[in-house]
Amino acid sequence: MKICQIMDEHFLFYVPPEQIKQDRLQFTEDEAHHIARVLRKQPGDLVQVTDGVGNTMDVKLIVVDKKKVAGEVVATYITPAEPDRIMALGVIRQRERLEFAIEKAVELGVTKIVLVHSEHAGRMELKPKRIDKTIIAAIKQSRRPWLPAWEERDSFYEVLAEYRDSREVVMAHPDVEGTYEWKADDSPLLLMVGPEGGFSPKEVEQAVASGVKIVSLGQKRLRTETAVCVMLALANYR
Repeated sequence: MKICQIMDEHFLFYVPPEQIKQDRLQFTEDEAHHIARVLRKQPGDLVQVTDGVGNTMDVKLIVVDKKKVAGEVVATYITPAEPDRIMALGVIRQRERLEFAIEKAVELGVTKIVLVHSEHAGRMELKPKRIDKTIIAAIKQSRRPWLPAWEERDSFYEVLAEYRDSREVVMAHPDVEGTYEWKADDSPLLLMVGPEGGFSPKEVEQAVASGVKIVSLGQKRLRTETAVCVMLALANYR
């Protein structure tokens, strides 16, 4: 397969790896609608596609009709794996704000999102299909060829137990003094941001006992989605 430089395209489409076989692919229903009905592409046109596992492809459209859009891969560009950054995010009860936080976390480079039902926020039913769509839209917007995974956890204690031995863990908390010295490398990170109302005293106590680094994001009290952006900006440009 030919490997060459990425062409400059305004739109990036997503096709799951299982729908790409021997350099032929079929677009999902949503992407097919966008290509055929919104952009009014024609057979022979070139579009750019990612499979979410590091590959960006130039695809020549072969079939464009109301029921199906399919194409042929003519060039592939391989992007190395990104720095390993997991965001453990306390679930926000307002769904639009939660989706905004997820969107920005993806645009800023997280490789995995863990949505946590924390002590202050309680439990809220999540909508997996909406979360999937939010993440896919964010990688397309930011032109990321890697699709972050996401999962749901019942508490921050579960998250700590699973990840604290494999990476540095940093928790954002407003009631601390001083600054945290970020390591100047791409070592694995788990970044923890609480829900509205922040972490409970018990959650903070358990985090400190587990060796978690507590970091202040400034003197102002931030909304959860703002804290996500600030924390990832600090991690990205350390």
